[in-house]
Amino acid sequence: MNRGGKNLIILGVLSIAIAAATSTVSLYVYHKSGDIYLDCSLPEADCPSARSDSEENNRENTYSFSDSGNIDERALTEYLNEIQTPITMIQKLGKPFNDDALSDKSLGI
Repeated sequence: MNRGGKNLIILGVLSIAIAAATSTVSLYVYHKSGDIYLDCSLPEADCPSARSDSEENNRENTYSFSDSGNIDERALTEYLNEIQTPITMIQKLGKPFNDDALSDKSLGI
């Protein structure tokens, strides 16, 4: 094998190693920064972490309405009663564009 062939093989191996290293670093940063959870919030996303049985994904204590059904006086009254808690929390903020509006406590984190 001549000198050009060896250099071509070395170039190929180095380029694969650099691509693997940069991909590994970018995926690590993607996961550690929390951006992965933004993608998991998409409806068509198939993320195991979005389906985990963690406390933040526990929906037993939340109220949900039927996806299909009639909107009648009883359903509207139910909705208005359930929405009062978040509305009260929002009204307690005072200044909605203040930094406190995005605090962990106000977001329930």
